[in-house]
Amino acid sequence: MSSISGARGKDRQARKSNAVLHDLDMYMERLYDDDVESKQDGAIRILHLAMHAMHTEQLVENEALMALLSRVLRDDYKKNSTLTMTLLRIFWCFSTFVQLHPLLGNYSIGATTLKIVEFEIKRHELCVLEEQTCAQWSTTSLEALEKYQNERKRNRKRIRKQNQIFLLIHLAQDIRTERKMVKKNIIMYLSKMLDRTSANLQLVVLAFLKKLSIFQENMDAMIRLHVPEKLVTHLNCSHEKTIQMSLKLLHNLSFDPQQRDLLVKNSIIPRLVILLKKPPFRASTLRILYHLSMDDRCKSMFTYTDAIPIVMQLVINFPQNIIAKELAALTVNLSLNARNAEWMCQRGGLEALVKRVIRTSDPLLVKVVRNISQWTYRSQEDTTCTQKGTWASLIVPLIEFAISQQEKHDFLVEMIAIFANVTPDDIAPTCSWDQLILHHSLVPFITKLLVPGFSQDDVVLEVVQWISTLCLEPKTIPLMVTSKFLRMLQALFHGKAHDQEITHQLLLVFYRLLRYLNTFDHIMDGLDFISDVIARANTSNIELWRMCELVMDLVIDTEMQRYGRIEKYGERIRQLRFELYNAEYLDAFPAHPTASM
Repeated sequence: MSSISGARGKDRQARKSNAVLHDLDMYMERLYDDDVESKQDGAIRILHLAMHAMHTEQLVENEALMALLSRVLRDDYKKNSTLTMTLLRIFWCFSTFVQLHPLLGNYSIGATTLKIVEFEIKRHELCVLEEQTCAQWSTTSLEALEKYQNERKRNRKRIRKQNQIFLLIHLAQDIRTERKMVKKNIIMYLSKMLDRTSANLQLVVLAFLKKLSIFQENMDAMIRLHVPEKLVTHLNCSHEKTIQMSLKLLHNLSFDPQQRDLLVKNSIIPRLVILLKKPPFRASTLRILYHLSMDDRCKSMFTYTDAIPIVMQLVINFPQNIIAKELAALTVNLSLNARNAEWMCQRGGLEALVKRVIRTSDPLLVKVVRNISQWTYRSQEDTTCTQKGTWASLIVPLIEFAISQQEKHDFLVEMIAIFANVTPDDIAPTCSWDQLILHHSLVPFITKLLVPGFSQDDVVLEVVQWISTLCLEPKTIPLMVTSKFLRMLQALFHGKAHDQEITHQLLLVFYRLLRYLNTFDHIMDGLDFISDVIARANTSNIELWRMCELVMDLVIDTEMQRYGRIEKYGERIRQLRFELYNAEYLDAFPAHPTASM
């Protein structure tokens, strides 16, 4: 058999090598013959001419040739798949020149190709059904078994021919032809071809789907046709280029929330994590994982895979100073989840991250450290939490680094936010905030950042939150709170009255300061702060109103503990609450003149 096929191959090569442009009319005449072999011979010789770019112009300008080729393709595609493949290869040669696409459109090559695809898909489905029927009967007799084996061989041979035909589906490259194909259900045909096993066919289909996926209506069609589910299974194949192209298409689809939801339901995250270990697929995999990690529900799913250890190793051992944006963005998103943040801290992960931040000044990586600090801060709210001293060995180098980086605004915001999340328990027992304030002159540093006009509002907000954290440590109060410091906070309270978040955090600072009797009188008598609280209490912001209520309740409770009764500040608060509660009645009361009573 091998010698026979080899002889046939040599014969075809000999026939093609004899093709010359001068004999084109003779080759065209053979396409009119009823003999299939003669037609095929003429088509092969024309294909040989079309494969040489120097003949292209003369061939496409021959209207009789173009009309003949398109007519034979249109009329005979159901009769002879070999001839159909040869004719499509001729038009494929022409389609490599973008300038010829309108000409191919004039001869309806795209529409004819779609008809061929539809016909071959239906024939394939019918053959599969016939093969399944034969398989069921193959166990009944030797004759049935032989029929099944013959049918299977014919189908394998037919599929190989179909795959070669489908390789030519990429005829349309301009957007108008592409839209026409979409209207004629090209996506449905492509989705069915994803089930084929030919790697070359799948590459073309995936490339076509990737091109179509930039339009929302095409993405919606892919959802209806279960394309995302099929793509997930493609990630398990052994063909590297198929995986690469599948990842590129999945990346396009992952921009859409509905597509992401489908992908997650089909367990794409564990499969992507496996690919993350392989360098050829890492860049595309990171982009998809980043998109998936944007959904809060998906963040927790990474916990049940090897994603966190792999990502941490990629970050810590990244060769450049600034880690890749996709990797950084994924790490930032993952660190927003409490379980992921906890896992990142294990096996010295937090220490390694902090060391890398200090060494490289990576602006994205410092966001990861900030997110981890938010987890440690929130974990302190759990009364059963036994975790202590997470930041004890890290806080000093971080403070020194922040002071050295205070000219870099974006970096400074993140660093101050980290300090605001570090509670006294996080640095105990080897360290305390009062010691840090003394040893690193933090009060002048903080005061400088709060000078009006010196820092932007986001820095001011983080500094205020840091002060609020410092107030949790009683020993910091005498080191930090002076008349000048309190007046600066009050001036900030007045100056940032338009910013409700800063106002809210300042109220929290004063609330914590008022809990210390030594500072209570300074704030209430020296600043007349109760007037400021009363002025802010009549607000539509629920959170701000609740904070004002907490401050006023604390003032009343403190007076009751001190004097056993409500004093002047409590009376003012009671008066305010009465007026707010009866505001509608009090507004209407002046409408009744006293003279008429």
